[in-house]
Amino acid sequence: MYLLAFGLTLFYLYPVINMVFEGFDIDLSSIYAPGFRLIGGVPYYSGGVTPSLTYWIDMLRTQGFLKLIFNSVVIGALSTTAALFLALFTAYSMTFVRRVRYSCIDLLMLAMRATPVFIYIVPFLVFLTQVGLWDTQLSMVLVYMSLNIPLTYLLVKSLLRDFPRELVEAAEIMGAPTTMIISRVLLPFSIHALVIIWVFTFVLTWNEFLLASFLTGPDSRTVSVGVWSGVGEQIGTFRTIEFEAQAAGGTMAMIVPLAIILFLRRRLARLFSYQLSERR
Repeated sequence: MYLLAFGLTLFYLYPVINMVFEGFDIDLSSIYAPGFRLIGGVPYYSGGVTPSLTYWIDMLRTQGFLKLIFNSVVIGALSTTAALFLALFTAYSMTFVRRVRYSCIDLLMLAMRATPVFIYIVPFLVFLTQVGLWDTQLSMVLVYMSLNIPLTYLLVKSLLRDFPRELVEAAEIMGAPTTMIISRVLLPFSIHALVIIWVFTFVLTWNEFLLASFLTGPDSRTVSVGVWSGVGEQIGTFRTIEFEAQAAGGTMAMIVPLAIILFLRRRLARLFSYQLSERR
């Protein structure tokens, strides 16, 4: 079982490892055949493994990659936060407010998320062009927020179903408004799961490519589109795209969500241990 797990790990990590090595201009073929490198089946002298930061520096200085990362961070963070905020209040109403009983809402939300994304391209493109919001960060925030709300709603509602109803009813009897119930009762006990939902939705938004390729231009282009199309000023030109440069850009694009996940994981672990000590 350990050998199987190790083999599957290497199988899934091989594209990532290959991308990282290519971004640093490390040729793996020199490991299998020292001193030689195969280009089109023709061997020539390689000179061994010589790591370089040339492509990283090129991406950061000349290709506008930092702007792509900034656009993706702003669009992903704002759209995910807004979607989670609206989904939390909606799921609370659908779960704890007795006068709201629309079971078809869940089916509708699931159908909206299951619909192929390319169907929304033309309506979004026409609408954003008519209102003058095409190629803006605000337009992409609204687009991703509308697409993420069904998923976040379903996840948050499944979380609230297991929440003790007695706590919410006790707060309502004491006259607490909805905002206070959510902030003082729901959030302290559900913050870990909500952060995980936020990270999951943020990563989906960060890696989304199809809508961003049609609804963004030079000012609001995201990192996924930038890496695929050659990054920055290369788009729309006849310049040959080097795979090493794209690998360096893909590695940098992977660093941001990994850093957010590691940062939040440590904070969640500290918060969870603090809550356990307080309960004891």
